[in-house]
Amino acid sequence: MKKKLYAFLITFLALTLFAASAFAAEARWRNVASISPSIYASDNSYSSVITGLSGTTKIDCTLVLYEKSWLGTYSEVARSSSTYYGQMHEFSGTTSIKSGTTYKLVTTATVTRNGSAETVSNTFEKKC
Repeated sequence: MKKKLYAFLITFLALTLFAASAFAAEARWRNVASISPSIYASDNSYSSVITGLSGTTKIDCTLVLYEKSWLGTYSEVARSSSTYYGQMHEFSGTTSIKSGTTYKLVTTATVTRNGSAETVSNTFEKKC
């Protein structure tokens, strides 16, 4: 009885570990290698570098910057949109960014690769 229980536990643990690693290896996006957002109070700017996978020909991007109030709610303070024809680009905008305030940058991009478009989103929060 003990041998069967041990065998069951070992099998269960092995399956759990292998299943977790299989899911972890799954790609997050089909067309996008990375999105790298940033917010800088020093020069009142916000940006996201979007890198498409090989074959990327077009990136449409919208950046929306939100400011967090003392009540914990967010309100939009800036927005910028543009299109780039290529594989990698830094999309950016400027607005008054207050030191000591928390901001949230939402990046939404439609990346076209090998004729197929994929819309992706990323949220980044930072206290400046």
